[in-house]
Formats: sequence, C-alpha cells, structure tokens
Amino acid sequence: MRELNSAELAAEPAGKILVDIRQPNEWQTTGVIDGCHLLTFTEADIDGWLAELGKVATPDDDLVLVCRTGRRTGILLDFLTSQTPYCRAQHLADGILGWIGNGLPVIFVGK
Repeated sequence: MRELNSAELAAEPAGKILVDIRQPNEWQTTGVIDGCHLLTFTEADIDGWLAELGKVATPDDDLVLVCRTGRRTGILLDFLTSQTPYCRAQHLADGILGWIGNGLPVIFVGK
C-alpha cells in the first residue's frame, strides 16, 4: 500500500490529484485541502464512484485519496490497487486530521 503523510504531501503537492472521499457534512466541519475533488465514496455504488473518479483522474495520474484519519482511504486504496487499474494511487495516511494537526491550511466549502 502506498501511503504518504501530510508533511510529505505538503512538501510535494505538484502534479497530484487529491480526492476527498468523505461525506459533505465532514467537509463542512473540518474544511478540505484546497484543490481537492470532493467525491464521497459509498460502498453501495462502487461502479458509480469509479465512473466519477474517472472524470477527474486516470490510472496514470498521481492520485491521492483523503478521508478523516486515513482508515477509509487505506481500505479503498487496497481495493483500487488490487482490483482496478489505479495501481499508482496513494492515500493520505494521517487524513485531514493529520493535515490540520500539522497546521496546514484548509478551505471551507458551502453547504
């Protein structure tokens, strides 16, 4: 599994496509990393989610998944790298809470 932490992402953000998989209420509570694509993941519609992901990232892109603590994205990353062409995908291992905990900036999205 390919992980990176918030300090690593902040140091080298260029070329990375960030996808925040959390729920809208989570985005509103903590904010999001500027430039993140907001694409809530639901297990009930994996095919639909993959179709939406395909609109923002290809399997050749440097995709980084973001959730609250890194738990959900770790599980999703395992699925993506083993069952889809997104073999280069990574996830933010310490999640948005690690990002915020390191004093890195977020933006707040509308309701």
